[in-house]
Amino acid sequence: MGFITGINRLIGLYVTALRAALKMRLWLPLLVYTLSQFAILLIFKSYVSPVVYPILSPLIALLGKSTETLFSQYPGLYIALPYVYQWAKIIFGVIFEGLVIGLTIMLLLRFAAPRHTDVPTSRSVIGRWPRLLIVWTVVTAVIVAANIILPELFRSYLEGSPRRVAAFDVIMRLAALLLYAVFMYAVPSIIVYKNNIINAFKTTFVIFLRYPIFSFFLALLPYLLTVPTAYLANQSGAIVSKFSPELVFYILTAGLIIDMVVNFILTVAVATFLIEERD
Repeated sequence: MGFITGINRLIGLYVTALRAALKMRLWLPLLVYTLSQFAILLIFKSYVSPVVYPILSPLIALLGKSTETLFSQYPGLYIALPYVYQWAKIIFGVIFEGLVIGLTIMLLLRFAAPRHTDVPTSRSVIGRWPRLLIVWTVVTAVIVAANIILPELFRSYLEGSPRRVAAFDVIMRLAALLLYAVFMYAVPSIIVYKNNIINAFKTTFVIFLRYPIFSFFLALLPYLLTVPTAYLANQSGAIVSKFSPELVFYILTAGLIIDMVVNFILTVAVATFLIEERD
């Protein structure tokens, strides 16, 4: 794919996503998913409640004694909230995000070809939930593993140098994004191409190797929308000490809304790209 062709195709896919965004029914799966994530955030925010604490405390203990101690007091709860909630989002996402992507693509296909007999039904998408779950679990595991292993490998190099830490953080975000770009066609291909698990990974590897730069920028541009809230969430200690602790909660809430928009754009763009490649 040539440079100009790739730019035009990127623009075309994003325009398609923006047009699809005007169809409010296409947002339903992601809206329900985001509201569920927000409900989980509210539960974690109420961690010290007598009702919530006995249920969540064994889970928080798995994150380490220091995290458990910090999360059990005010305003320490808000300092640790982004870290704790990140793990809750990962686990919740492993179970449900693949299904949500699948249902969104199903509605998109109905919108694009309402009279087409080959459009999947909600029952058929739910029937593919095990495939969606396994593939999304593998994708998530690879990205999480990279974010855990690589910092450990470079720990001695980064210690005592804030500049190196800041530069490495940027590199890690780009590396995670690159890994996502490698795998981002897998889940949508289960709905668009009716792939099994093996073929889903074959499809995403083949497409990425054919269009590596295009795939990276297809993932990168919507991701940039998440950078401000992600950065602020990582500064929870400074926010709690200099501003209001509750501000961390509002930043995480804003992050959920932005994530919903980004997921919608990427899902529509990738699904549309797969349809174009198939046709």
